Amino acid sequence: MTGGAATLDNGSVTLYDDARAALPPGGTDLRIEQALEIVRAYGEVLEREPPHLGAVADTAALPFPKDTLKWALLLVLAAIPVAARRERLKAAFVALSAWQTHADYAQRFDSTRLRRKIDPLDLAREFARRPEERLLDAARAEQATLIAELKKRGFW
Repeated sequence: MTGGAATLDNGSVTLYDDARAALPPGGTDLRIEQALEIVRAYGEVLEREPPHLGAVADTAALPFPKDTLKWALLLVLAAIPVAARRERLKAAFVALSAWQTHADYAQRFDSTRLRRKIDPLDLAREFARRPEERLLDAARAEQATLIAELKKRGFW
């Protein structure tokens, strides 16, 4: 490949290639190279199996743990000097909220919660909600947290 960023068969530029092209010219250090490989793997998942609107995918489908993906995306975001070139990586960072650990929400009843001082009506409402609703709530909450993280670092 010479010149521009590589494209997929459908003509779109991959997340990895977009990130690599946004980095300043010259060499990158080992941490950036590792982060780019992690971003590449995550980008492939985004291209192959993007989360569907209104649905929450399982973190088991991700190529690395979410914390590793966050680290890699933040590292590459920090290495890109032009703010306008960070947009796609920022979107990929926030998109991590669309993956939640389904096993955490599959259990309908946790008897240990009864031992805590929780309003019984709130507890009943929580248990009455379907796992899908709880997954969506977790995704929304995490999305706000991820945006706050980007704001704190000056990327938003």
